[in-house]
Amino acid sequence: MKPSGLILIMVSVFFSAGAFAQPKNIHLSWTGQHETNTSHTMAITWNSKMPNNKMVRYGLKSDKLNNLATALVNAKSGLKGAYIYKAELSNLRDGTTYYYQCGSDLEGWSAVYSFKTAPKIGKRGKYVVGVWGDTQNNKGNLDFEETSKIVQKMAQHKFNLIAHMGDVVENGSVVKSWDAFLNTTQPLNAQIPFMPVTGNHDVVNANQDTSFQKPFPIYYDLFNLPGDYINYSYDYGNIHFVAINSGYAQGAAKVDKLLYEKGSPEYNWLNDDLTKARKNKRIEWIILYAHYPMYAYGVSLVPQWQKNVTPLIDKYSIDLCLTGHRHVYERHTAIKNDQIFKSADKHIYQKPEGTVYITNGSAGGSLQGIGGTDMPSMVFTPNEKMYTYAVMTIENNQLSYEVFNTEGLMIDHFKIIK
Repeated sequence: MKPSGLILIMVSVFFSAGAFAQPKNIHLSWTGQHETNTSHTMAITWNSKMPNNKMVRYGLKSDKLNNLATALVNAKSGLKGAYIYKAELSNLRDGTTYYYQCGSDLEGWSAVYSFKTAPKIGKRGKYVVGVWGDTQNNKGNLDFEETSKIVQKMAQHKFNLIAHMGDVVENGSVVKSWDAFLNTTQPLNAQIPFMPVTGNHDVVNANQDTSFQKPFPIYYDLFNLPGDYINYSYDYGNIHFVAINSGYAQGAAKVDKLLYEKGSPEYNWLNDDLTKARKNKRIEWIILYAHYPMYAYGVSLVPQWQKNVTPLIDKYSIDLCLTGHRHVYERHTAIKNDQIFKSADKHIYQKPEGTVYITNGSAGGSLQGIGGTDMPSMVFTPNEKMYTYAVMTIENNQLSYEVFNTEGLMIDHFKIIK
């Protein structure tokens, strides 16, 4: 097999009490320290208890995996357990389907999976995004059984990428929870790039800890994301996605440590990122996602968090803001500078003057009480508890959003027309 373009693969080790099979927990993503090239790269991450499952072979046909990449092993940790392999494939063709498998002749290969690279930046097309969050394994979802049902439903859609709103697990310090989640979601994530943000359950919650509001170390081992992994952006076609870390907003507000205070490093980063995105004439849509909502019913709303972030959302006229945290789906009106803009048709936002705000509910985490129909900004929230996921489709100047429950029934839908 001939060597391909530059391949960077790093391996680290983490401890788990359970035994690890051959290449498992395979998931795709995009990465990049300074610039994320979704059109010509793909990151592949997997783990194995074996030290030599360190190759990726791939090609344009499932039976002709003619490109071979050999891992650079960096067993920097002395902990016993599974090796985590991270591969970044580059010099790929844009908008092209590739087939791949990871492992080795010596210790076994994974099944053959496929992925499709992003189109050229700025290219219009029909792009489908899976949206979900709050998959945490707490009561009722201890083994991700509810999340698994949603995975099966989501697998029926042809997504170009999947955005996760955070609270991936119940306790981010528990390695076996991450392992179980990645195992549950491999049918999706081995073929569709998985781009999460961190929720309050994924980060350190003790405010006296120097790592307060940062992910637990295992998060950095298991994922391969752009920038610093927690505040990052990437382009897909004519869409600019921005993912931001809201940390533990409720706890941080009590000790005056909220993120995105004006002038903070993350605030300045977001301001610079959105400035560049708005100046880029190839970008027609800007979508921001975070864990904590800017508008929500009840205690899920942290007023100061809203005040920190919405000025930038308003300044750069973000089209859509996606969040989680509250385990009930909510759709709000278009809002700008705290002013509500109601549409004549509740399902169509025709050239909205503000940003549309969505709280995506729960895809496994324990369900919360309904309510909020009397909020001035609330357009729709279900009158019963349910798990949900969404399918977002962007085509030219239209964005459609469809929300489903675990039975596959559509509970809400809307369009934004620019």
